[in-house]
Formats: sequence, structure tokens, C-alpha cells
Amino acid sequence: MSVPPVKPSSPPPGMPRFDAGAAWTSAVAIIKANRELLTVIAGLFFLLPQLVIAFLIPEPPAGLEEDAQAEAILAILSSWWPVWLIGLIAIGMGMLAMIVLITGRDRPTVGEALQRGLKALPSLIAAQLVVVAGVGLGMLLIMVPFSLGGQALAGVGLIGALVFAAWIYARTLLIAPVLAGEGLRNPFEAIMKSWQMSRGNAGRLLGFFLLLLLANTVIYLVATSIPAAIAIVLGGQLAGKIVSAVMGSLIAAIFSLISTAVLTAAWAQLKPKG
Repeated sequence: MSVPPVKPSSPPPGMPRFDAGAAWTSAVAIIKANRELLTVIAGLFFLLPQLVIAFLIPEPPAGLEEDAQAEAILAILSSWWPVWLIGLIAIGMGMLAMIVLITGRDRPTVGEALQRGLKALPSLIAAQLVVVAGVGLGMLLIMVPFSLGGQALAGVGLIGALVFAAWIYARTLLIAPVLAGEGLRNPFEAIMKSWQMSRGNAGRLLGFFLLLLLANTVIYLVATSIPAAIAIVLGGQLAGKIVSAVMGSLIAAIFSLISTAVLTAAWAQLKPKG
């Protein structure tokens, strides 16, 4: 008896299907139509925090072994976590303000978009904390039984936990546009709304954003390593570090801008019509 092939999950009847090509086209159009205003927000809330983190937080010493390097990284994080936290909050604030600016039918100014983004920021932080706590608990419940069976089974458990985390991430991707674009303030309602909108589209959303992240990583490595190498030859190690930090922060800011526009386009596709 032949086994029928497994078909990829599809949205329920009447639910829209995520179209990656249309989302990308829409995101490019969004950025072109609002490039002056979006550039201001990206510079303040994406580029500036990245530069502060890049120049202020030290790097672990080179040449350390794996255990020593891990300890050095933990020591840096324990000392500089407030800077990381402020940077993440600023990036979240900028993302919300951008979404308000893009989706606002009343054509809000940058100041109005920032005010509305600030009002939505506590809900975004609360929703993300709930999601992170749920993911952490779920990963722990998956990994613990496998860890009792030895190293090989522990690896299987880790893979299963990462798949679980990626699936939850895909289902909750739309929290920010739900909060900023629809004006919701209840974090649990925003989580459920994102969960409903991503139903049947989680795989497509996750695959598209993973490709976007992969492209960003390749561009980041090329855009930082080559100019830094030239700067080292011309001005020494310090010049190379400065160039690498500036270029890396610029690429990260551009990626944040593009991913916010794509996320907003995905939300516009998947939100219930009418």
C-alpha cells in the first residue's frame, strides 16, 4: 500500500496565503514612498544604538580557548547588560514608530508616530517577555527527557527544542505590527492575533525571514571585513576596528529598516479584510 505524500500546511479556507514576492515588492515600495521619514527614524533608533553598542561595549580578548572565551563573554554581558537593554528598547521603539508611520491612514508626522510607538512599547515588551518565557519553558520540557538518555539523545532533544522555538517565533512574528498598526494594547490579545493571522503560513514566514537574515549575514561579513582589512593596511588595527564598527552598525540599521517594512507588508497581507 502506497503512502500518500505529505503536503505542506496551507491556510484554512478563507484565510490569506503569505506571498513572499508580493511582501518584498510592497516593502520596497513602502521604503521608497517614505524614505525621508523612515531614514530619520532609522538613524535615531537603529543606527545610533548600534554605534553606541559597537564602540562602548568591549570585545573579548583574542586568542582565548572556548571555555575562557565563554567566561569572558559572560563577564562582559554581566557588566554591560544595561547598555544592551537600552539599545534593544530603542530598536523596538523605532520599529513601532516606523509601523505607525507606514500604516497610519491619517498621515502622522514623525513626532506623532514616535508618540504612538512609545504608547505601544510597554505592550510589545510584555508580549515578548511572555513569548520568551513560553519558548524557554517549552525548550526545557523538550530537552530534559532527551538529556537523560546520553549525549546522542541530548543532541536530538536540542534539535527538537530549536525547531519548537523557530515555530513559536514564526507564529508570533506579527506582534509588533498588530500593536502599532491596529492600536491594540493588550499583549495577550496581540499574541493571539498574531497566532491567528500566521495560521497555515508559519513555514512560509519563517523561511522568508531566514533567507532575509542569511542575505544580511553575507552582506554584513563582506561589508565589514573588506573595508576593515583596507583600513588596517592604511591606518592600523584601531582604524580597522572603527571602520568595522561603523560599517557593521550601518548594515544592521539597514537590515532593521528592511525587516520592519517586510513585516508590515506581511501583516497587511494576512490581516482579516474588512
